[in-house]
Amino acid sequence: MKLAIFVVLALIISFVSMALPTSAVPEEGQYLHVKQMEVEFDRTDAMVTISYNLDLFADIYAFILGSRNLEPTFEQIFFDFENVAVTEIGRNHAVIMLTDVSRQNDDYYLHDQHRLGIMVESLILVYPDGSIKNIQHINTIPNTFFKQV
Repeated sequence: MKLAIFVVLALIISFVSMALPTSAVPEEGQYLHVKQMEVEFDRTDAMVTISYNLDLFADIYAFILGSRNLEPTFEQIFFDFENVAVTEIGRNHAVIMLTDVSRQNDDYYLHDQHRLGIMVESLILVYPDGSIKNIQHINTIPNTFFKQV
């Protein structure tokens, strides 16, 4: 009898947690809070490392079904980009590869502004020469240019 109650409770928790990511969209940022996003530019591509926190139910969801099930959430965050590849998802971090996000103009690369599907607490832009620009509370990756070294 105790086993049956435990199984029923486990099923209820897993059904509730499975429904959570489809109902809580990233635009609202209710279950996913992006603490920091680091965008490292390299020619026309960019490698993005995200540090995030999940709320309790989303954390349970990721624990039970694996954090790889959060991949559509990260793809929705980068909805304004054409070529998005989620390369790694951890318990509190993710690595995303964005290809063809900048264009070359003589010796410089130009990156046009792209909207994000969530508010980012701290956006760090890392340029090829090692210089860094930190922007607080933003939901876009702004226009910028850089010289490839």
